[in-house]
Amino acid sequence: MKTKTLRYWTLATVVFLLACSSIQAGEHKYQHGVMIDTAEYDWCHHDCASFDRPTFFFCVQVADQVLIGSRKADWRWMYDSSQMLSFKGKQVSIRFDDDSIWIIRTDSKEMHLSSDYSQDVFERPEYTAEVHRRWLRQFEALNRPATVPPEAVLIPQGAHPLFKSQGPHFWVKCSVDTQANWDLCEIWNEKGIKYKEVKCVSSSDKLVPAADLLVDQLTTKVDYEIHLKNGTVLKVLR
Repeated sequence: MKTKTLRYWTLATVVFLLACSSIQAGEHKYQHGVMIDTAEYDWCHHDCASFDRPTFFFCVQVADQVLIGSRKADWRWMYDSSQMLSFKGKQVSIRFDDDSIWIIRTDSKEMHLSSDYSQDVFERPEYTAEVHRRWLRQFEALNRPATVPPEAVLIPQGAHPLFKSQGPHFWVKCSVDTQANWDLCEIWNEKGIKYKEVKCVSSSDKLVPAADLLVDQLTTKVDYEIHLKNGTVLKVLR
């Protein structure tokens, strides 16, 4: 009787472990993606000596999605995740959910990233646009200051900090000064105070007509370099 009972529990345990293994395998389904960009961010600018620990950012294209994740530089005794920075432009195996990204490392093990759109550290405008799309969600309920004209465009500059509903931002409106024959951009701060009115020129040193002065809030980063929706970049005359 005892032998039969032991066999029963052994068989039940094996079935249970196989079921768990099957479930886990089902959960860990990887997809092929391309590491389209990588970057290193250090708030201390590498001036913190032994306490310096930069963050690595990874931007991956999976089908029609652009995913961005980050990971703090690993300690000396851990796998050096900076090796994955060299995978820029290469194919990677990836799985993800709303909060995390897992990428297969050079040693065939998983590297965990936190889904992170807190910093705009990429050079190419299409990846900046993906970060800005996330940032703009926090401004959906924002009331435009009465001093800011309706045609002015909000430019996000970061994720909202702790205990605040909105992050840093400014407003910009560009028009043509027909008398002086240059483009003019007016800029307001978060409180609606106009703090700058600047003359701008395109990279080709040509006047941009009024119909094309449509500010792109997804790719404009700073108030001295205004990106337009047609791809033109206006730079402030100094």
